[in-house]
Amino acid sequence: MSNVTALRVTPEAETESQEGLGFEGLPVVMSPSLLADVLQVTTRTLERWRVDETGPKWFKIPGSSLIRYARVDFIDWIVAARDGSAS
Repeated sequence: MSNVTALRVTPEAETESQEGLGFEGLPVVMSPSLLADVLQVTTRTLERWRVDETGPKWFKIPGSSLIRYARVDFIDWIVAARDGSAS
Protein backbone atom coordinates (compact mmCIF):
# COMPACT_ATOMS: atom_id res chain seq x y z
CA MET A 1 0.00 0.00 0.00
CA SER A 2 2.75 2.49 0.84
CA ASN A 3 4.16 2.16 -2.69
CA VAL A 4 0.91 3.35 -4.21
CA THR A 5 0.95 6.36 -1.89
CA ALA A 6 4.52 7.11 -2.89
CA LEU A 7 3.41 7.21 -6.53
CA ARG A 8 0.86 9.91 -5.71
CA VAL A 9 -1.76 8.29 -7.89
CA THR A 10 -4.92 10.26 -7.35
CA PRO A 11 -8.38 9.33 -8.59
CA GLU A 12 -8.55 12.66 -10.45
CA ALA A 13 -5.29 12.04 -12.30
CA GLU A 14 -6.38 8.56 -13.32
CA THR A 15 -9.81 9.72 -14.44
CA GLU A 16 -8.32 12.45 -16.62
CA SER A 17 -5.69 10.13 -18.12
CA GLN A 18 -7.96 7.13 -18.67
CA GLU A 19 -11.05 8.80 -20.02
CA GLY A 20 -12.27 6.76 -22.98
CA LEU A 21 -9.08 4.71 -23.37
CA GLY A 22 -10.35 1.40 -21.95
CA PHE A 23 -7.51 0.82 -19.47
CA GLU A 24 -9.70 0.97 -16.38
CA GLY A 25 -9.26 -2.77 -15.75
CA LEU A 26 -5.47 -2.60 -15.43
CA PRO A 27 -3.96 -2.77 -11.95
CA VAL A 28 -2.69 0.51 -10.48
CA VAL A 29 0.83 -0.98 -10.37
CA MET A 30 2.05 -3.50 -12.96
CA SER A 31 5.00 -5.85 -13.26
CA PRO A 32 7.10 -5.85 -16.44
CA SER A 33 5.60 -9.19 -17.51
CA LEU A 34 2.04 -7.90 -17.13
CA LEU A 35 2.77 -4.70 -19.02
CA ALA A 36 4.59 -6.68 -21.71
CA ASP A 37 1.47 -8.82 -22.13
CA VAL A 38 -0.73 -5.73 -22.39
CA LEU A 39 1.54 -4.19 -25.03
CA GLN A 40 2.18 -7.52 -26.77
CA VAL A 41 5.95 -7.04 -26.53
CA THR A 42 8.63 -8.97 -24.67
CA THR A 43 9.98 -8.06 -21.26
CA ARG A 44 13.31 -7.62 -23.07
CA THR A 45 11.71 -4.85 -25.13
CA LEU A 46 10.58 -3.13 -21.93
CA GLU A 47 14.11 -3.46 -20.57
CA ARG A 48 15.52 -1.87 -23.73
CA TRP A 49 12.98 0.97 -23.46
CA ARG A 50 14.07 1.55 -19.84
CA VAL A 51 17.72 1.80 -20.91
CA ASP A 52 16.85 4.01 -23.91
CA GLU A 53 14.37 6.01 -21.80
CA THR A 54 11.76 5.66 -24.55
CA GLY A 55 9.16 3.62 -22.70
CA PRO A 56 6.73 4.43 -19.90
CA LYS A 57 8.06 5.71 -16.58
CA TRP A 58 9.07 2.96 -14.20
CA PHE A 59 10.29 2.63 -10.63
CA LYS A 60 11.94 0.14 -8.31
CA ILE A 61 10.20 -1.08 -5.19
CA PRO A 62 12.27 0.35 -2.28
CA GLY A 63 14.56 -2.22 -0.73
CA SER A 64 14.35 -4.59 -3.70
CA SER A 65 15.28 -4.92 -7.34
CA LEU A 66 11.64 -5.25 -8.46
CA ILE A 67 10.69 -2.98 -11.35
CA ARG A 68 7.11 -1.75 -11.57
CA TYR A 69 5.02 0.53 -13.78
CA ALA A 70 2.21 2.77 -12.60
CA ARG A 71 -0.97 2.58 -14.67
CA VAL A 72 -1.26 6.37 -14.80
CA ASP A 73 2.30 6.67 -16.21
CA PHE A 74 1.62 3.95 -18.77
CA ILE A 75 -1.56 5.70 -19.90
CA ASP A 76 0.21 9.07 -20.13
CA TRP A 77 2.89 7.41 -22.28
CA ILE A 78 0.28 5.84 -24.57
CA VAL A 79 -1.54 9.19 -24.95
CA ALA A 80 1.75 10.94 -25.77
CA ALA A 81 2.57 8.27 -28.37
CA ARG A 82 -0.89 8.54 -29.88
CA ASP A 83 -0.64 12.33 -30.03
CA GLY A 84 2.87 12.18 -31.50
CA SER A 85 4.59 13.78 -28.52
CA ALA A 86 6.40 10.69 -27.18
CA SER A 87 10.17 10.93 -26.85
